[in-house]
Amino acid sequence: MSNFAETLSPQERKKGRTLAYFACYFGCISEVMLDSSAIIIVYISMLGGSKDMVMLSTGFSAILCLFFLIPSAFIVSRIGMKKAAVIACAAGCAGYLLMAAAPFFGAYQQAAVITGCLIYCAQRSFYGATWYPMLDVFLRPQDRGSFFGFMRYTYTILSAGLFFFIGKLMGDKPSVFLMQCIVGITGLLILGRMVCMLQFPENPEEKKFKLDIKKTLGISLRNRDLVNYSIYVCLLSLACTSMVPVILLYLKNYVGLDAGQLQIFSTVGLAGGVTGYFFYGRLQKFFKIKRLEFMVHLTYIIVPLCFAFISKETPGYIYIAGCIYFLNALAGSTFMCNNSSELLALARPGNKTMAMALVQTYQNAGISISRTGTSLIMGANLLAPLWTWGPREFSSYHTFFIFYGALAAVLLLLPALPAVMPKHRDYYQP
Repeated sequence: MSNFAETLSPQERKKGRTLAYFACYFGCISEVMLDSSAIIIVYISMLGGSKDMVMLSTGFSAILCLFFLIPSAFIVSRIGMKKAAVIACAAGCAGYLLMAAAPFFGAYQQAAVITGCLIYCAQRSFYGATWYPMLDVFLRPQDRGSFFGFMRYTYTILSAGLFFFIGKLMGDKPSVFLMQCIVGITGLLILGRMVCMLQFPENPEEKKFKLDIKKTLGISLRNRDLVNYSIYVCLLSLACTSMVPVILLYLKNYVGLDAGQLQIFSTVGLAGGVTGYFFYGRLQKFFKIKRLEFMVHLTYIIVPLCFAFISKETPGYIYIAGCIYFLNALAGSTFMCNNSSELLALARPGNKTMAMALVQTYQNAGISISRTGTSLIMGANLLAPLWTWGPREFSSYHTFFIFYGALAAVLLLLPALPAVMPKHRDYYQP
């Protein structure tokens, strides 16, 4: 597909990038709201959901993508990417609208909000199987770093500003009706993503390329660089992807922030993401991906250990916590851009859809194990709610932080990364 991008005129490539930016802007609000914002956490709690139900809802995407990404790649090859994009966006909108309507279901409101969440999360595997291959039609290798950095920088600014405003609007005790309006409007915005994606440039030879799932999966599994990177991403995701919801639950339930404060605090993470995305193109050129990947991994060791050992009684704790949360988001945005570049660089030409599905399947395996495991441990109350070590009091949240930091340190598998390996027997086009 990258060869086809070279055949497009500069104007066609620019149009494709512009449409991709707006597709991202329309769709990112729903993703950030579920993955990184306190809004869904607060909303489910208002409807009577327990903390383990809240935690489990943040892991639905990963669990469903784990099982459906590779089958989705096969289905996409049969129906075409744009038709798959329509199905994904329509289902995502329906899921959010069902969540918004949940209070109308009375005694079944919790079931309704979780069902809506499941519908939205289920479509993400379909969307994930189309997004990167559709981008690769008009993105040349030299365009990737600046494109992903600028795209995520601008959508995070949009998200940060919007969610900061929502946090102010919510106040200390938001009404259920206000939360319904916020969730419902977010769902309708997903349709804007669909409109933009339908106008992406197409490679006429690859609209429906009849994926041979056995053959293409075999090609991907024999690609050593691709498999090594997939395993690394899986293990790193296992260690770090429960951090954001656990931090937000910790600040709400242990530190005692109210709903409005918690939402405003979550925008600090969005600001960290903005910073990472803004500087990513320049950082990639200066440090190269190898050093950036090392810096990200090191940050994922430091952040949870800071939350574990800095007491909430420390003077200025909320500002210290905000700086650490900012650093975590900065590492997360850098990792996402690194991951996007690696996804496009590792896949063999003609096998991009399956290769990307394979990497994302491994990644979602790590996310689903991490978030489902955390949810089950919380729900079963397997950890001591309070324990002491010397003069310090620790909660079950601190236990999670210590575990995440230790796990990230143990899983320091940087030599497996394609960007670190000096020689490559397999296809790798950074």
